[in-house]
Amino acid sequence: MSYREPSLWDKAKMGLIMGGSVGACLGCLIGFYSTMKFGPGPRGYLGTIGQYALGSGASFGFFMMIGSCIRTDEDLSLGADDRAALRAQMNRYRWTGSAATQTTPVAFYFAKAAKTGSSSEK
Repeated sequence: MSYREPSLWDKAKMGLIMGGSVGACLGCLIGFYSTMKFGPGPRGYLGTIGQYALGSGASFGFFMMIGSCIRTDEDLSLGADDRAALRAQMNRYRWTGSAATQTTPVAFYFAKAAKTGSSSEK
């Protein structure tokens, strides 16, 4: 059985669910405090607390969903040929010449990734 990384849509749903549940819990606490301090208002206790919970859950869930999508990175793992080229470049950099005239191994890797459009070949 192989492991499959969650897709962007799966991560967005997970962020929405986690943020919505945390926001709803915080909204219930804030709504309960508000109704005890200022009274329930025209909706009653349950309606007022529910309104706080839904509003807080929706907004926090939305921002958590956006945050989980932003944090999603594409696959940056190195292939075998990239590792070999990087190792050769590191050895060449380590044993020859001055640092000012050499391309650093990291710069070599990112320059190759920029030319090909991706960092690894599958």
